[in-house]
Amino acid sequence: MASYATNRFLLIDGRTNVAVAVRQMQVNKMEAIVVTHGGSPVGIVTDSDILEKVVIKGEDSDEVLLKDVMTSPIITLPKGSTGKEALESMKSNKIKRILITDRENGGNDRIIGMVTQKTLANAVRTSVIERTFRKYRASIRERYKPVLGNLGFVMQFAGILMVVPAFLGTAHEEFAPTTGMYLAVVGMFSTGFVLNAYGERGPLSLKEASILVISSFILLSFFGSFPYMYLNPFWPEIDGLSLFVNSFFESISGFTTTGMTMITQPENLPQSFVFFRSYTQWIGGLSFIYLIMAIFYPEKKLKAIRGVLGGDALEYRQLIVTIVLIFSAYTAVLFLILLFLNVSNPVYDISLVFSAIVGGGFTPDSTIVSVGNIVHLLVASVAMIISALPFAFHYSIFYKSMRIRKIGIEVLAYIVLLVTSAAILAAIAGIEWLPAAFHSVSASTNTGFQFVDIQVLPTEAKIVMIVLMLIGGTAFSTAGGIKIGRFLLLFQKLVKRTDMIETPSSISRLAVVPDQAIDFKAKKESDKLLRETLLVIALFPAVAVLSGLALGYLNNANTLDAVFSSTSSLTNTGLQVGLVSMDSDLITKSILAANMIAGRFEIIAILYIFFASLRRV
Repeated sequence: MASYATNRFLLIDGRTNVAVAVRQMQVNKMEAIVVTHGGSPVGIVTDSDILEKVVIKGEDSDEVLLKDVMTSPIITLPKGSTGKEALESMKSNKIKRILITDRENGGNDRIIGMVTQKTLANAVRTSVIERTFRKYRASIRERYKPVLGNLGFVMQFAGILMVVPAFLGTAHEEFAPTTGMYLAVVGMFSTGFVLNAYGERGPLSLKEASILVISSFILLSFFGSFPYMYLNPFWPEIDGLSLFVNSFFESISGFTTTGMTMITQPENLPQSFVFFRSYTQWIGGLSFIYLIMAIFYPEKKLKAIRGVLGGDALEYRQLIVTIVLIFSAYTAVLFLILLFLNVSNPVYDISLVFSAIVGGGFTPDSTIVSVGNIVHLLVASVAMIISALPFAFHYSIFYKSMRIRKIGIEVLAYIVLLVTSAAILAAIAGIEWLPAAFHSVSASTNTGFQFVDIQVLPTEAKIVMIVLMLIGGTAFSTAGGIKIGRFLLLFQKLVKRTDMIETPSSISRLAVVPDQAIDFKAKKESDKLLRETLLVIALFPAVAVLSGLALGYLNNANTLDAVFSSTSSLTNTGLQVGLVSMDSDLITKSILAANMIAGRFEIIAILYIFFASLRRV
């Protein structure tokens, strides 16, 4: 009980008048008076006693003595008493304070403090909360320290990467967007330091890896929204909530490489901001989160995160080479082609390449992708196809040590899909072969560039494009969708193929061989991969339809157009049919944003967090 006692009281002789006592209370900032007689405590005087017995009655405080207004006899408890005993004593004696005593050597009791009803009530409340949340705090502190530490590290590295567009804005003296970019950089660094202080870097389980990558993209999108909020490219006098939701929507669309946007005339934006938007797609599309982790961790500690991000077809050093060198080389070559031909503003050229090479879809200019700009169409088409091919395929082009026979089937199937869909789209949409081919590539690579008004296309054409978006590109690429590899795996299982074929999946890697030729562990891995494949193939259209029905209801829109928009967001494509605009309500934007995040991790990574059965082999 002594731990709850305070010394916020005065010891004053009972013959002292109230006026003198009150002045001493004010000077010493005390809450109560212990009245003494001959040095021994005989009563207590509180503010309530003075108010009720002196002030309200109109008595002269100079004439009234403390002994006349004190509460007596005095109630005490020994210091070893419990809080429960103290509260029971206060209740039975109808008091709010009780004195705590300690027995001296001579046998007399000495007052060591005072405990109030309020202090004990707060202590009980704190104790209950502590017992309730102790296990949760311990779980977060111990089980998720690696998540916090690694997340902090990712945010710090991302802060370094985001300095690039900030420097460009400074060079162009475009201070409004640049200020927002620097705020984002500072926010990323600060958050990284805080998370590092509470966490520790280390290996991750599959659940922890899923939490890490999803949290990383959400935090990146949050800080990436700062330049949008600071610049406000939407409309004047926008309210705070709409500004945040719109900015967060655009930022998520960038980092998830979706490209769905409310900004219809990006050429009116500052050039550094145009670059910033495409740069966020480049960062998000090339799985820089894994790259950051791969630089600082041995490969054996990266198994979980590599599975979530789809890096399982290459060893981590090969993946670093692909991301840092090969894709940077592709970007540089395509940019130099546009720069050499001098067909546009250099900032617009690099922004277009950034967006196309990762299947992004943000256009730097509302007219840059059109039939009249053949050079831009060709460069964008090449970049989009590059984005949808496996990382391993790109690596094998430059390094002969990497055999491509095992991924050749998937690439061939994808090329056949592109050619076939372009022919079908041209036939049923009644458009020229060039627009049909370009939009077929845009849909199947989940990029989202468009110059045709999709809203006026026939129903059949929209259905074809929905199917293309759902199928998506190949495994281990920057494209979204279900992926060709999963359909090939399912086909092989259905026809019971028994030859040695390694079929990529963005979640796992597996050699499909006869059951009698594989051990028990490989059989379990095969079953797990098949379960995941069926789950992803089922979930993508199911989520697209359900969210599409919600969008159609909210916007009183055509059901097919609503499903088209939901599919476009879920597959990180970004093709639009007029459903997304600055006038869209906040719930519509929130549904589409949630789809973008879920689609970026092919839904399965989110399920890993909540369903342990999916994580087990």
